[in-house]
Amino acid sequence: MTLSQDFEQLEMDVGRAAHTVTTALDYVGVDDRSHGRRVGLICHRIAHHLGWDRDKRHFILLAGMLHDCGVSSTATHQKLLDEIEWSGADEHCVRGEFFLSSFEPFEPYCQAVRYHHTRWENLPEDMPHDVKELANLIFLADRLDVEYCVFSLTHPPYKVLQRKSEILGRLDPFVGSLFSPTLFQAAREAVQRDSFWLELRDEYLDEAIFETLDFADHKVVLSFDQVEALGELISLIVDAKSPFTHYHSLRVADLAYTISGFMGLTEKERRTLRIAGLLHDVGKLRTPDEILEKPNALTDDEVSQMRSHPLDSKRVLKAIFPHTPIAKWASEHHEKLDGSGYPFGWAGDQIDIPTRILTIADIFQALCQKRPYRARLQAEKVIDIMEGMQEKGQLDAEIFALTKANATELYKIAIREGSRMAPEHL
Repeated sequence: MTLSQDFEQLEMDVGRAAHTVTTALDYVGVDDRSHGRRVGLICHRIAHHLGWDRDKRHFILLAGMLHDCGVSSTATHQKLLDEIEWSGADEHCVRGEFFLSSFEPFEPYCQAVRYHHTRWENLPEDMPHDVKELANLIFLADRLDVEYCVFSLTHPPYKVLQRKSEILGRLDPFVGSLFSPTLFQAAREAVQRDSFWLELRDEYLDEAIFETLDFADHKVVLSFDQVEALGELISLIVDAKSPFTHYHSLRVADLAYTISGFMGLTEKERRTLRIAGLLHDVGKLRTPDEILEKPNALTDDEVSQMRSHPLDSKRVLKAIFPHTPIAKWASEHHEKLDGSGYPFGWAGDQIDIPTRILTIADIFQALCQKRPYRARLQAEKVIDIMEGMQEKGQLDAEIFALTKANATELYKIAIREGSRMAPEHL
């Protein structure tokens, strides 16, 4: 994907964008970080044995990779690994449907994702048969990957080649109820190939996916509005991780956009910075829920886990926006002018103006937002705290002065609830 020099539009390969979003979502799996990509590939390989054409196989690969976009909680992820069916499974399917429907290039996959935890026997009668098969194939691939993971925990990798049918066979009791007999028979055929299992290993997985994606050209050109919509989509997924981070990314983005206006940046620079604000915390998908929601001080180990999220964000954002400063700005939002920040420890002129703006926007919003260890702070207290940071040489004096002068307006932005994209229950 490339952003034109004048920042008017983005050329995006939908397949590679889905892979990148899935890679970010796989951060949620604290002990296993490739589930979404494996499910997509399993779907594609079984689809071969169903005789589906190339376009339909490509479709189910992307739908399979995106199937868990409604999961940003590590607790929910663990339930999905522990239980073949559980009462809350449908909630993340509904969220996933909404998230995908809010971004036009991903909208075609939303119905299959919506029903990917619905039993074959319970799928809506009026649903087209091909949509039923798409949704149920994701369900089957999802559960097969869980069985593969469970097996891999207690066996060396080569053992899977000796126990192929046994691993799939653990799902035999659910044929006809949870899973379509036709899809399951195709799975029986697919799992007999050594390559089916070998390609699920991390060292082969992405190569197999990219090789498959290269057979199809699904490039689209997005307007800047659509690029921002993609940013908002991902930010909603990130902020849904914890009730204490709802709308944090969106409000940081709005604050950065407003403050950059005070600083005289151009409209295109401001909108690009807003996207960086939307996505600055995407790396926190890897942070366990219990750390984000801990009601008291973090331990040294917990702090160390938190401090990796800027580089996790950079890795994802460089792939989505490779020829823009978005990844740089987002990954440096914890740097301080006195060199006390992280992860790079930049100081002074090593930190550019947009990054300084984003840093102040992030701190301002975090102090305004209710957190597990304290109530929301009032504007005066927020400014007092930040003034102390500025006096220590950590924050840009000019940007802070403008923030202080406009604190009332910025506070209203920082505490605003809701999104133009998401209803409250999401």
